[in-house]
Amino acid sequence: MKKILHILSPDKFTLPYINLVNKEFNPEEHLFLCCSKPENKLLSLNNNIVYLLNPYRKNLIRNTLLFYKHAVKASKIILHGTPVLFYLFFIPWKLKKTYWMIYGYEIPNKIVKLDDPKSNLIREFIKSFVLKRIQGHITHIEGDSELVNKKLRSQAKLYFSPLYLSNVMDEPGSSEVLSDQQDNTFKILVGNSTCPTNNHASIFNMLVPYKDDRIVVYCPLNYGQYDEYRDYVILMGRKLFGEKFVPLTEYMDPNDYKSFLRKVNVAIFNHARQEGMGVTLQLLSYGKVVYMNSETTSYRAFINRGFKVFDNELITKEGLYAVRDVS
Repeated sequence: MKKILHILSPDKFTLPYINLVNKEFNPEEHLFLCCSKPENKLLSLNNNIVYLLNPYRKNLIRNTLLFYKHAVKASKIILHGTPVLFYLFFIPWKLKKTYWMIYGYEIPNKIVKLDDPKSNLIREFIKSFVLKRIQGHITHIEGDSELVNKKLRSQAKLYFSPLYLSNVMDEPGSSEVLSDQQDNTFKILVGNSTCPTNNHASIFNMLVPYKDDRIVVYCPLNYGQYDEYRDYVILMGRKLFGEKFVPLTEYMDPNDYKSFLRKVNVAIFNHARQEGMGVTLQLLSYGKVVYMNSETTSYRAFINRGFKVFDNELITKEGLYAVRDVS
């Protein structure tokens, strides 16, 4: 039986996805090829998971044989993000059966120029070659699909999907307590991860005029791989806001994190691209005020769907508390 092959990196988003697919669909029709070894518990509960071994160079023959054994036989390939594109480059006839779940970070910033010394020409060429020829885009941000097709001059079809469980909102009004004002502080959430694209400094600058108010600035820094940037954000936050700055550096249980989000008054994101969609959707489902960069595809997607989100520029023009009673 030909199977739908999912190519993905095992993480906190894709692992629940694997469990969901195996629960709601026939597991015999799906095969998950992980780009590194997932946790043993997941392997023990599912027999439709295979994985590549790291480091890739040391396990090149084993990984290559495993990949092509399943990719060539697959009826469809679903690419989660852009892992191991170099393998897909050598089976171009399968790209018409390939569908790309767009994360956002991997969208090419520009067309590769052969005279650009800063480009890894081989890697960028492979990336453009593969992504230009795939059949469809899977995303809930229509603008990302449009942007990719424009940049790569491709014609991939859009398949609307929330992607992962993190992007599925709780029912409106499902929380018993939407905010906690007992301590009479105004709780501000800044950013969602340690990724530098959060542009934390730009948000801190917006908040400096309010540092003497009864505010608390919470900064989630428990997700991402940029430890040096995380330390920089903590240093900057403490310097500007002192004890009013609270970095969140430890992993939180999803339910605990949702409880925390219910107590937030305002969230401010200044990503340069689509990012932090899960946390933004949860905040909106709780009726929270959310500021975003109006130039992003995600901002436009929210507006088009009827959500009430606010341009970051309003903080500078009208003040932080101007829309505090919207929720």
